[in-house]
Amino acid sequence: MPNLAFHIEVLNQVIEKRAAAGDAMAVKLKNPANAKLKEFAVLGAMGPDMLQYMPIGKDLATFLSNFIPSATSGTVLTDAQIATATAQIQTAMSNLFTTDPTMAFELYFNPLGAIYSVLFNGLVIPVWPVLDKATDLFNLLSALVADHSNVEVLENLPTILDQLPGVLDMSKGLKGLPSAIQLMQVVIGGILTLGPWMEMNQGFPAPDNITLDRRYEYLRWHKTGKFAGELQKNATSDNQKAYVFGWLSHLSTSVTAEAFVNNIVGGPYRTHWWRNRLAGNFVDSWTFGFFEQSPNPTMAGDNPTPVYFDTIAGSGWPALCNGGNLQDKFNVGGLDKAPADDVPAALKAVASGDLGTMPSQFPTEINDLFTTTFNTIYPTNQPIVGLGVPAFDGDTLPKAYVGAYAVYWFMTSGRGALGSNVVGPGTGQPEPDWIKNGTSPSSPSQAGVNVGAAICAFLLAIFGALLILGGDLPDGLAALGAALEQPIIDWDTVANELFWLRKTLIDAENTLQDALVMAGLAYPPPVMLGAQTNIMGVDTTLPATDLTPPLDPDVSPVPNVTGVALCKTNSLTGDGSATFGKARYPHQLDKTNTLGAFADLNFSVYPRQVPLEEPTADNLIAPNIYPNKILNGFGLKNGGMLAAGPYPTSDKFFGDAVSNADQVIGGDLAKLPNYNLDGDRGYGWHDWDPKAGSNPANPPVLDVQEA
Repeated sequence: MPNLAFHIEVLNQVIEKRAAAGDAMAVKLKNPANAKLKEFAVLGAMGPDMLQYMPIGKDLATFLSNFIPSATSGTVLTDAQIATATAQIQTAMSNLFTTDPTMAFELYFNPLGAIYSVLFNGLVIPVWPVLDKATDLFNLLSALVADHSNVEVLENLPTILDQLPGVLDMSKGLKGLPSAIQLMQVVIGGILTLGPWMEMNQGFPAPDNITLDRRYEYLRWHKTGKFAGELQKNATSDNQKAYVFGWLSHLSTSVTAEAFVNNIVGGPYRTHWWRNRLAGNFVDSWTFGFFEQSPNPTMAGDNPTPVYFDTIAGSGWPALCNGGNLQDKFNVGGLDKAPADDVPAALKAVASGDLGTMPSQFPTEINDLFTTTFNTIYPTNQPIVGLGVPAFDGDTLPKAYVGAYAVYWFMTSGRGALGSNVVGPGTGQPEPDWIKNGTSPSSPSQAGVNVGAAICAFLLAIFGALLILGGDLPDGLAALGAALEQPIIDWDTVANELFWLRKTLIDAENTLQDALVMAGLAYPPPVMLGAQTNIMGVDTTLPATDLTPPLDPDVSPVPNVTGVALCKTNSLTGDGSATFGKARYPHQLDKTNTLGAFADLNFSVYPRQVPLEEPTADNLIAPNIYPNKILNGFGLKNGGMLAAGPYPTSDKFFGDAVSNADQVIGGDLAKLPNYNLDGDRGYGWHDWDPKAGSNPANPPVLDVQEA
C-alpha cells in the first residue's frame, strides 16, 4: 500500500487546491502559523494504517526477546548452540496457540509491531548509538585532519582522544551481537509467515464473521464510506476537523493509488502482504525525493534529471531515510525526541512492550472522536483478540500512535545505519595492516547460521555486516588512537587510517541498510531508486511453467537487472499484455517457497509464475508510469469516486489521487460508497466478504456484498 510519505504529499497538494477554492479548513492548514493543526491532518492522513504499528504487550515482548541473547553480553554461541536455539524458537512459536492462546492471538493481530519490537531490541537499541558516536567522532577527526595546521583546531585533539576509548569500548562491547542477530532473524522469519486470515484459512466462515480481521484490515475492508461520513459528522473542533480532512485524503488516495501499488506487486495486500510493504516503501521514497525538489525533476523514460544519486558528487534526490523525520509531522502528543546519543523513549517502549504514560499524551479529543465513530458504525462486529478481548477500546489509537512514532523515527530520522552513507575520495595510500589482518566478515554460511524453516534470506546480510563491528572497526580505532598519540603526528598516516575507518563503518552501514530495505523494514536511499537498481530477481530464462524461481540473494545496491521495477507500474501483470486496461490480476499467494505454505516469503520477486486468482479483474492502471503520475497527473476521470456505480465496481478509472481527494473532501459523503481500500478484487471494488466455504487455495474465490 502507499505509505505515509505518499499520503502526506497528496495531503499537501489537496490542501493547496482546496485553499485556492476557499475551503476554510484548507486555508487554516496552509497557514504556517497553524503548524500544530497540520499535525492533526497528517495523523488523519495515516488513516487505518496507523493501526499496523500497534505495539505488542510486555509479556509477548519478553517471550520474543528471551530467545535472543544480549548483544552486549559478550557471549558468542557455538554453531551447535545456535542450531539448538533455532529449533527451540521454532517449536515454541509453532506451539504458541496451544501453550498461550492469548499471546498467540496478540502475535497474529500485531505482526508488524512484534517484528519491530524484535528488531529494536536485538539491533537498534544496542547498535545505533555505537554507529552515531563513531560517525560523530569521525566527523570531528575529519575537520582536524583537513585543518591540522590551525592551532585552535589542534586544541580539540585532547577532547577527541578522550572520546576515542569510549567508542572503542562500545564497539568491542558488541561481541555478542552476531549470535543475537542469528536468532533475531529466526524470530522475525517466523512472524513473517503470519498472513491475513483469508489466505491462512482453509474454509471461510460465514460472511458476517469478520472477527479475524486485523485492526487495520477491519477498517480498510468494512463500511469505509459510512465510517468516513460519521467521522465527519462527529467532528466539532478544528483539531478534529483537520483529522477528518486527513482521513478523507487517505481514503481517496487508497482507492486511487492502491491499484498502482498492486500493479507493481502483482497482487493486493491480501495475497502479497510483504511484497506490498516492500514496493510501498520504494514508492514512498521516490515520491518524497521527487516532490521535495523545486522544480520537480524531469523524467526521460527511466532517467531523471537531476539523477537519483551522483556517486562522485555524493548528492542527488532528497533522501526520505536521511532526515525526512516523518514522525515529527504527526507528533500531536508531543512525544520526546531522541537525545543526541540515544534512541527515543518511544522506541525503547515499543521494544519492551511497556509504554508507560506515553499513550496518555495522545489528544483525548481525537481518541473520543475515533471511538465514538467506531462504536456507532460497528456496534456488533468488533474484532476480538484471543479470548473475547475487544481489539478496539479507548487505548487502541493512543498505543498505535506511540508505535507509529517509533517506527517512523527508525525509518526516517537518518540515525544509525539508515541514510545516504558516502565514503568520499580515498587518500591514494595502501590499506593499513588492520584491514588486511583484521577479522573480515564471514558469509552467513561460514558463520554457521542455521536458517531453519522460517527465515527471510535478505536478513542474513545483517549478520555479515555486523561482524565488521566486532572485527576491523575496533582494530582500526586502536591504530588511529596510537597514530594520534605520537609525539610528532604523521598527518598522512592519520588521514589514511581515518579514511579506511570511515570506509569500514560506512560499508557495514550500507550492507546493513541494504538488508533492512530489501527485507521491507526500511526506506531505500535514492541510489536504490533507479530502474536498474530496484528490479528484483525474476529469472527470465525459466520456462513459464516453472513454479520454483530462485530467491535472488543479491542485496547490494545493484540487484539482478531482470524482473519488475519497484517504483513504476509494469506491463507483465496477468497475461503480460501491455495494452492499457487489458492486463489481468491478481496473482495468487506465492507458495513456491517451501519455507511456509501460507507465507509471502518470495516477496523479493515479482509473482509472474504464480497463477492468477479466479475470478480475475481488469488492471485499469497504465503501464510504465511513476508515482507522480498517479498522484497528480491524470485529473478527475469518469466522474471520480463519488460517481461510482453499484456493487461490485463501476470498473472505470477514477483519475489521480489529488483530484479525487479534492472531490471527496468537498463533496457529499452520502454519495461515497464503502470502498475496499486495498483494491483487493480489482479497481474501485466496494466492500466485500468471502462467501462461506470459498477458499483461495481452491478458486474461484466467491464474494458477497457486505450487508
